Amino acid sequence: MKRVTRQEWAWAVTVAGLIVITSTLPYLAGYLAQTPEARFCGALLDRADYHCYLARMWQGYRGEWRFRLLFTPEKHEGVYFQPFYIALGHLARLLGLGLPPAYQIVRVTFGFLMLLAVYRLIACFIASVQARRVAFLLATTASGLGWLTEIIAPTPPGGVSPIDFWLLDGFTYLVLLTSPHFCAAIGLLLVIFLLLLRRPEGPSPREGALAALASLLLGLIHPYTLLPADLLPALYWAVEGLRTRRMCWRGLATVAAMGVVQMPLLAYDLWVFHTRPVFAGWSAQNVTLSPPLRTYLWGYGGLLVLAVVGTVVWTRQGDKEKAFPLLWAGLVAVLTHLPWNLQRRFLEGVQVPLGLLAGAGLVRIADCGLRNARHRWLMQAAVIALMAVSNLYLTTGLTLAAATRAPALFCPADLLAGVDWLGENTSWEETVLAGPETGSLIPARIGHRVVIGHGMETVDYESKRAAVARFFAADTPDVERLALLEEWGVAYVFHGPEERALGEFDPDVAPWLVLVFRVGKVAVYQVRLEGRS
Repeated sequence: MKRVTRQEWAWAVTVAGLIVITSTLPYLAGYLAQTPEARFCGALLDRADYHCYLARMWQGYRGEWRFRLLFTPEKHEGVYFQPFYIALGHLARLLGLGLPPAYQIVRVTFGFLMLLAVYRLIACFIASVQARRVAFLLATTASGLGWLTEIIAPTPPGGVSPIDFWLLDGFTYLVLLTSPHFCAAIGLLLVIFLLLLRRPEGPSPREGALAALASLLLGLIHPYTLLPADLLPALYWAVEGLRTRRMCWRGLATVAAMGVVQMPLLAYDLWVFHTRPVFAGWSAQNVTLSPPLRTYLWGYGGLLVLAVVGTVVWTRQGDKEKAFPLLWAGLVAVLTHLPWNLQRRFLEGVQVPLGLLAGAGLVRIADCGLRNARHRWLMQAAVIALMAVSNLYLTTGLTLAAATRAPALFCPADLLAGVDWLGENTSWEETVLAGPETGSLIPARIGHRVVIGHGMETVDYESKRAAVARFFAADTPDVERLALLEEWGVAYVFHGPEERALGEFDPDVAPWLVLVFRVGKVAVYQVRLEGRS
């Protein structure tokens, strides 16, 4: 494994810190801009999933380890699945932290460590310090041509917007900006590769054991990422064995042992999703298909062009180690187009090999085209800056939106007061009926169960959304409303601006609803049905 000097680490730590700080600016703007009447919601890009993560943290905060879906009314037993945020909730309680601050601290911490792991893996394949730095910046800050496509041909309503603005799985900076568990998963994936590839003859028993442990931790966060974690090293050693006629049996045996260690975890996950109806319903809706191929081409844009150049350069050099990032990119291209529901999930970490290859390509182009070292440096810096435009545009836009209190990023105080009343006066097991947006907020804010609130974690989401709309419609018969309340086991009805927009039903005239809280345009009603204790 190629050495990294202290001076290099100092540069990597400094740059990684600057990238993390940049990703934090929109959050700082949001929290500084909030007022007593409008509170920052804590999310920038994917509010629904952010609420989902906080809901899981609440379960840990209450002292639980088993995971339940709080966005659906069906009662069910918890399972030991994806404990990252549940463990974070336990940690927040032990440290006396609120859940949003704990989330941000972990995002920054794991994001920073992920960036350092990216640099270390790049250093395994590139000897030149300057080329390492170029590859690192491309692997962590580069984005696609989404900004250009929006200028030339803006996305029509209902169309697929540029992926470099929303596809968290595929871009390192978007992961850093939003999701600490993605940062942890990518970091663990890179650690596994670092341990397995440390020696040409294959990992030592200690390194193999550490890689197996890291793979178990990875499986607890993203089980599907175990497929590339196991398959890629095995594929690399197999290809190299065929090429050199010297098979790395130690490496292949280590990967096989890792697979055996992972089997109980994967078997348990399969059992959960095949025998627990609620989790099976979640799985059926957890569809993350790849967008059209053209969006990938625009989304990775110049990175792909430079990666092709880098591939040609390394092929001519004949360096066998360089096959690894090329195989990684190729494997992802296959996995993201196989006929399964989790296609785009396999993009996780793909910008690392693309950045690695692109870095080699950019350095080669600069070396061939420019003789002056200063000119080469300026050319590389200009290309890196140009390829970061989408991320800069996104960060600037989000910061300005947060600073100006854009309604999409803030919650009215009255709405939060109603939710907080439920948190202080009811149990998490008492199901709340509200509109989809309010239903998304309630589990995140207080950790209570709702009828509807998440497109994947609300079982049979579309059916429930239609039923909730009927409940709040003025012309719906009371007998149908009562049947829905009974079916879902609703204990409280939340009635605010969103629910009024769904229909003109007036809860004040319903004899089976008792007003228990009101502030401004927000009211909470307790359901009292005959025969219910």
